[in-house]
Amino acid sequence: MSFSIKNLLIRARNSYKNFVEMNRNSYWKLQMCGNEEEMREVAGRICRNYLHGAWKSVDPSQLVFRRISGGLSNFLYYVALPDDASKLGGYTRRESSPDAEPDGEPETLASRLAKKNLARSNSFSIEEPKKVLLRIYGQVHGERAMDAIVTESVIFTLLSERRLGPKLHGVFSGGRIEEYIPARPLLSKELSDPAISMKIAEKMAAIHSMDVPLSKEPNWLWKTMAKWLKTVREERLSSTNHGKNEQEQQVIKKLKSVDYEKEIEWLKKFIATIDSPVVFCHNDMQKGNILLLEDVVQSTGDEDVSVYVQTYDTDSPKSNKENNHTKTSFETMTQYEDQNTSDSIISHMSDSGEPKLVLIDFEYCAYNYRGFDIANHFQEWMYDYNNPEYPFYDEVLENYPTLEQKLQSKGICAYRIRA
Repeated sequence: MSFSIKNLLIRARNSYKNFVEMNRNSYWKLQMCGNEEEMREVAGRICRNYLHGAWKSVDPSQLVFRRISGGLSNFLYYVALPDDASKLGGYTRRESSPDAEPDGEPETLASRLAKKNLARSNSFSIEEPKKVLLRIYGQVHGERAMDAIVTESVIFTLLSERRLGPKLHGVFSGGRIEEYIPARPLLSKELSDPAISMKIAEKMAAIHSMDVPLSKEPNWLWKTMAKWLKTVREERLSSTNHGKNEQEQQVIKKLKSVDYEKEIEWLKKFIATIDSPVVFCHNDMQKGNILLLEDVVQSTGDEDVSVYVQTYDTDSPKSNKENNHTKTSFETMTQYEDQNTSDSIISHMSDSGEPKLVLIDFEYCAYNYRGFDIANHFQEWMYDYNNPEYPFYDEVLENYPTLEQKLQSKGICAYRIRA
């Protein structure tokens, strides 16, 4: 399904008005305010209106439905058709929008026309998704939070259309329907694997070559640093925060000794002396945001390999990268096709024997210096965010890529070809 960016912007900007009127429609039930039956009914209603085939006729009570995660910014639900084909027919209700007509209201023309087509909708179509990820926007807080949702929605749509991210099945005022991806995040050690590095370079080059309808000025880096610095000073380094123990006290003392404004000014002057093109960047190409698709996901025993789905918060910076991804159970996906990087089947390997990757987490996508995106990815080779204890990550300096790995790897060659 292809979506007009103009229409998406209009729908996204109008969503704030719908949030104000949330108590007048059904979305609030999916914000953990309704019981399971009510939530299932609303989820089924939304899927009926934006999906096709069997979704039009299946009774909501027969859907596979479970909550993946919930928070202030997003509520994620896994919704799937039943395996038993006998449960797919017999449901005759059809609404013309997610905001269903209340029971007892006169049947609309759209409803009557839809019922006539139910007989043609009871079987799976070739491209019909059997399972989807339903994202409901939660409470919107923080400065320019609504703008962040609009921007992220536009980016998600563009990357979806280019098969660089999950497929977009539907957009409505209160959220969207996304492709459900059964995969696992890359392991730290896999980032340096030549075949995987090559595919990452292809993905990055494809993103860098995109023309996105956003500001082309490289202000994201400075705005992000300023926002995080403000948060650190107000919360972590405030006069009332003395640290829970001696170790934290030493960290706070060391952080307070740094002149951050001076460091930022030095960086600005340094960047002005180098020739780094400004391109559209992912800005967070770390292992947790690069998924490896597999037929059957098996644990290696040394790192967590749970399925991740994209989540983001609009009102606060990330404090821990690993904690900002949502884990759920493994499922089998029916179809995925990456037209940009010759990935064509549902497997961790493509027809050409290359690893099959998909990117997630587009919260930080913006125009930025190309060198930042590449360097940031290389420095991520050194970090593992699976440490459950303070400081909640491990730093392995010897994992930083050598000059030979940077310049002579197939990944750099692949980037040059794609770019």
